[in-house]
Amino acid sequence: MYELLVLSLLMKFPLHAYLISKIANDTIGPWEKVSRGTLSTLLNKLHSTGLIQETDSKNVPFPSERPSCTYEITSKGKSRFYDLMMETEKNLGNYQKIFHIKVNYLELLSNNDQIFLVNHFIKYCQKAINHIKEQQLEFDHHPDQIESMKETSFYKTIRSLMDLQISHWKLEWEWATQLKQQIINTEK
Repeated sequence: MYELLVLSLLMKFPLHAYLISKIANDTIGPWEKVSRGTLSTLLNKLHSTGLIQETDSKNVPFPSERPSCTYEITSKGKSRFYDLMMETEKNLGNYQKIFHIKVNYLELLSNNDQIFLVNHFIKYCQKAINHIKEQQLEFDHHPDQIESMKETSFYKTIRSLMDLQISHWKLEWEWATQLKQQIINTEK
């Protein structure tokens, strides 16, 4: 996720390392943060593998008086960015968060690739909804197993959490469906 985030930022313009850190942390915060050590290690890795390179700080659209390395993405980095954007099978447990990063950079992809990613996310949301509904049906189809718990706060809390999760995933699904329509409308 961090690699995608850093390469995505550099797809827009060269940046100082500390600004990469600030924007990355603003994007994934407030509870998750990229530590300086993690970011430094990642930048070194991206640099050593030729995905990013140091550049003149004059190329950065946001001038700074702080001394910091300035990076820009390479053609190899742009290819890696594309691969990471189109990846839909890894990190499915975090895919919602990853898609929220991707959506900020969809404009850098073709309309077909944008539609592919949004369709994938719509299916991802629907799968989450279906999974929770299946759990609810399991409760409903085995009343004898839950009868003794049905009036407990534990059971009521579980059911209310399931309803909350379905509502959340339906909102994500609706948002993604609207996003897809926006992309389709820009094609015309």
